[in-house]
Amino acid sequence: MDPEILTSFHFELKTYADVHTIMCVKTSSQKKGTSSRANLFPLQRLQREMAEIFADLAELFGNPASLGSIYGLLFASPEPLSMEEIVGLLDISNGTASQGLRRLAELQAISPSRHPGERTTRYSAKLELRPFVSMFLESQLLPRLGHSEERIGSLEATLLELPQTDREILETRLHRALKWHRRAKVVLPLIRRILKG
Repeated sequence: MDPEILTSFHFELKTYADVHTIMCVKTSSQKKGTSSRANLFPLQRLQREMAEIFADLAELFGNPASLGSIYGLLFASPEPLSMEEIVGLLDISNGTASQGLRRLAELQAISPSRHPGERTTRYSAKLELRPFVSMFLESQLLPRLGHSEERIGSLEATLLELPQTDREILETRLHRALKWHRRAKVVLPLIRRILKG
């Protein structure tokens, strides 16, 4: 056989073998990566769902959604997380994460900790809603009740401008609304003391 043809054949054979080896290694690597992602995906999905659920609850209580997202993520994390991990998993800024963690710590909703010999602070969720309910009562519901009671009281002067029939109906309803507010202002502080006790 012609030596040039033989050399060309050997070169093509070697090239094929090299390509085949590279493809096998790449495929093996992709399988490992896929397997790793498959193992992590259920946890990430659960963390994402819990973060969204608690974000909705935080907004319902008149707080930033990010506060609920951070708590929900920690709630759904088997191990404590660092601020850097929280930033990466929630795709939020360092400032938002830092402010949220500080506020949650003030509410005693999370526990900071450090592993021996490690400088990084990690956070885990406390598994009770007492701090959130207490915060909602103190910072949102009670002040708003007081403000809305004042607004309802100021409407009594407007009743005088209405026809008598309408005035009598709406006067009864305004008095009922004021009674609801006053009862709530009596009951809610008792609930707040029970939660703190």
